Amino acid sequence: MNIPRHIFHFLILFSALGHAGEPAKLQPDSKVRSELTALVEDWIDAEVNDDRATLERILHDDFLSTFASGVTMGKAAYIDFIVALDIAPFSVVNEDIRLHGDTAVVIDVSEDGGTKFTWIAIKRADQWTVIAQTFSRIE
Repeated sequence: MNIPRHIFHFLILFSALGHAGEPAKLQPDSKVRSELTALVEDWIDAEVNDDRATLERILHDDFLSTFASGVTMGKAAYIDFIVALDIAPFSVVNEDIRLHGDTAVVIDVSEDGGTKFTWIAIKRADQWTVIAQTFSRIE
């Protein structure tokens, strides 16, 4: 099939422009990876130890958590729910981190392999806070 040259050039330009507005998907450098790893470790410790003050600091005011059941909670309800539980110590294995400017998308998997945690953190005034998370069961 022969496409006229001017239409071919238009298609190439149109295709290139279609991707121009997308944010870069970058693997974070070791400093950012360390910051996000420390954040999730502090978060887990706070949940295990019912540390409401640390959860208040780590979770953004607009934080939303969606559980595998489909239930979604805001920050206050989530903190109340978590501190009322008896959570055994656990750890996660980092599966992937994608950095989009001052926003990080992080995917962690529980060490036992049964749960996936996808969370989003934003960095403001040199401080990372978690704005959303979703739990997924792994079959």
